[in-house]
Amino acid sequence: MDLRNCPRCGKIFAYDGKSKMCNVCKNDEENQFQKVKDFLWDNPNATIEEVHLATEVDRDLIIKFVREGRLLAEGLSFDFMVDCERCGIPIPSGRYCEKCQETLIEGFHVNYDRKKRPEKAVQRRYDSKGKMYLQDRIEKRNQ
Repeated sequence: MDLRNCPRCGKIFAYDGKSKMCNVCKNDEENQFQKVKDFLWDNPNATIEEVHLATEVDRDLIIKFVREGRLLAEGLSFDFMVDCERCGIPIPSGRYCEKCQETLIEGFHVNYDRKKRPEKAVQRRYDSKGKMYLQDRIEKRNQ
């Protein structure tokens, strides 16, 4: 079990591999997102400042929702756009612009092709205790 401190409240919680904060803070953040979402549903041309004043949700948290792609600034009168983390152009939401996303995806495909697995199956050996090891690890260890 992996225990971590919640970055928001500081309490210790069991890290499940997904959420970076405790359940109490995660539920509170989700409730705040629902407030923002409900307000924007009724007031689609609101600015971040107007959303902040009406919902009492912190500006940085609203920007975080935009960065995560949960809220879109496109088509709304947001007075804020996030910058692509790779090239720096303003984008309505997320971390990367479409061009950079395509470039990154192509880069993954190139690396995958270069590191294709050999056609033959990996041979496995067992040690004296019955534990399984991959052949290449045994060979590296014996060198």
